[in-house]
Amino acid sequence: MLYLYLALSLAAAAVFAHSILQGLLVFVGALLGLLLLHVLVLAAASLFVDKKNPNPRFFPFYRKLIILSVGPLLQAGRVRVDLIGAEKLPEGGFLLVGNHRSDFDPITAMYALRKRGLTFVTKKENGDIPVGGRIIIGSGCLSLDRSDDKQGLLVIRQAVRRIRDGEAIGIYPEGTRSKTGELLPFRMGCFKAAQWAKCPLVVLKTENSELVEKNFLRRKTNVRLTVKAVLPYDEIADMSTVQIGEKVRNILLEA
Repeated sequence: MLYLYLALSLAAAAVFAHSILQGLLVFVGALLGLLLLHVLVLAAASLFVDKKNPNPRFFPFYRKLIILSVGPLLQAGRVRVDLIGAEKLPEGGFLLVGNHRSDFDPITAMYALRKRGLTFVTKKENGDIPVGGRIIIGSGCLSLDRSDDKQGLLVIRQAVRRIRDGEAIGIYPEGTRSKTGELLPFRMGCFKAAQWAKCPLVVLKTENSELVEKNFLRRKTNVRLTVKAVLPYDEIADMSTVQIGEKVRNILLEA
């Protein structure tokens, strides 16, 4: 999308400018206008999202809006996202878990797995982000109140129903991002979603995402997402959530 906006701005400069200075002004004006239009479209679309009861019929539309916004953002910030091991991903629904190093983790994962329509269980506070929060909820991300265990159980059950319907749902067992890069203790209850949905458990390792904020615009950042393992349901069916968590932790700690 960013390249399209750049191409359109260059075309406008070529058509309407008669000097180098004029061309520069037309290019900048056209680019800013297109970016503003993009933001206005997002803002208008967000008005139709009921945060408490989003419409599943429109999940694909809002996911597309996220991808069309995240792509240019990553390109502008000189962020490259590499997905390794995509061929391991199972058909149908699955639960994706992994380490959490940065606020950019969910959007880079959703971008890398955009063909699978990946969405995440996200903290309730993210839904309050102006414009973006409603787009996130509209895309099908599940809003979790980390202070309410009863609501958390309802969210897990929602995730189970959607996984059974063939969706890919992601969750970070640490519950929050690690500021040191070390794996934090897991919230083991999230693994119940894979057992209740009787689905594969995909383990995704994220590397270098913590550098995005520091490097943004200044230098390139290569974020690497690696599908480390796919645990079939039969393998985890009779395990306790603690055992599953230990297995996932060991997989993520592998070199």
